[in-house]
Amino acid sequence: MTGQDDENAIRQLLARLYDAWARGDGAGYAACFAQESDYITFNGIHLRGRAENAEVHGALFRSILKGSKLSAEIESIELLSGGVALAHTVGRGRKKGYQTYVLVKSGEQWEIRSFQNTRVLPLSVWFTRWMQKRGLLE
Repeated sequence: MTGQDDENAIRQLLARLYDAWARGDGAGYAACFAQESDYITFNGIHLRGRAENAEVHGALFRSILKGSKLSAEIESIELLSGGVALAHTVGRGRKKGYQTYVLVKSGEQWEIRSFQNTRVLPLSVWFTRWMQKRGLLE
């Protein structure tokens, strides 16, 4: 597989991830992750492993996330080594957020090993930048 093939495979994996979310399929969503994976939600919950990911997302898809869709654009995919990649996306739904994925290659397939989702808090961002410009963060 070439670097471009790997990047395309990662894009396809993320498309499957978004599709499973849109279908409300907790097991399908979690299947995009490695068996031993770490998933940090926007509110700081740490899901450990594919089984917990499937259980929690399945419950969320049956309740507060029912009918929701992911709206994220891939900002970058960087192949760090032959079997490790880093991807960044930005979500622009109701609330802006940034997502970081560490992906690993298992055989010919890519899986998400670690995921971090951070919700942007505009007032906090503005205040931090304001302090930075005034030299108050040194």
